[in-house]
Amino acid sequence: MEGAKTVKVSVIMPAWNSEKYIERSVKSVLSQTHRELELIVVDDGSTDRTGNILKRLAYDDSRLRYVRTENRGPAEARNTGLSLLSEDSGYVTFMDADDELLPDALEYALESADSGAELILMGFSIVEADGRERDYNEFDCLVRPQDMKSAFSQLYKANLLNQVWAKLYAVSLIRENGIRFRDYLWGEDRLFVFDCLEHCRLIAVRSDCKYRYIMHAGESLISKFYPKKFSVCLEVDIRVQELCERYGIPDDADLRYMFAKSVFSCITTLFTPSCTLSDEGRMIYIREIQSNPRVQQRCRDTSGGTAPNALCRILRKRSPRTVMAAFRAVAAVGDRAPDLFMRIKHRK
Repeated sequence: MEGAKTVKVSVIMPAWNSEKYIERSVKSVLSQTHRELELIVVDDGSTDRTGNILKRLAYDDSRLRYVRTENRGPAEARNTGLSLLSEDSGYVTFMDADDELLPDALEYALESADSGAELILMGFSIVEADGRERDYNEFDCLVRPQDMKSAFSQLYKANLLNQVWAKLYAVSLIRENGIRFRDYLWGEDRLFVFDCLEHCRLIAVRSDCKYRYIMHAGESLISKFYPKKFSVCLEVDIRVQELCERYGIPDDADLRYMFAKSVFSCITTLFTPSCTLSDEGRMIYIREIQSNPRVQQRCRDTSGGTAPNALCRILRKRSPRTVMAAFRAVAAVGDRAPDLFMRIKHRK
């Protein structure tokens, strides 16, 4: 793999008020066994010591490029990083400012570079606050456009297409197709991945879990309320169906399950402290979701077992008040029984 050893990898890391974790994350990149790299950290308007820490680290290692912008969110921070890629970069990857790469992550992923892979998917681990780890991965394989018909649903349901991290993207793939992040606070990851899939000629799947997604004490398994989340959820599903049409992928129970889970997430976030809507406001939001033809059509006959299908039936047929009670209970499970909630949420 002599060629892979000389490939330059750019790592883009958006950071906002990350003083507690940023040094550990940066050092996990700069200590990679693959030395040909640059780390572009985009400080998204931090008001804590994040900037000072990054300046000190950049002084010690010239491979770290520190950029500060006004606060515009992670999508725009990543786009800023993409605009700053070195001309000689072969691959780019993304990383959150409180996560970690295992020391040989880039070297391991680049073993697929000589195959011509334009997108390399690694396994990843979710590390809970108590130290427990949950791995997400699939067997090693190469996926060509003609293989997407059988591979897409499995990769999507295995949660390997939902996040932008734990992947290497050929810089040429992104540049030639003008791929950028949409300015959303949820769903922008998978829309970026889907845009890459549409143009990708070869995908490599690597089984080892080399990326560690770190959860912290007090951090909820349920995402924060985001008013645009349902509209983005619809956009993601439309994008999925476009890929199905392009590659002849069956619109099966697994894909309906992934859509239903996203809809469930939209409703569950109504019962988090981040949602300031009144109960009447929550009812209006639920009615909007229930009345959507896509929800009525696709939230049925899903995979995933009894629980998601039961929630689908409630969502499609019951009153908004019943829906609100059911998903308030789901949110309570997330708070009081996080291990059970995680098993259900990420069921394969």
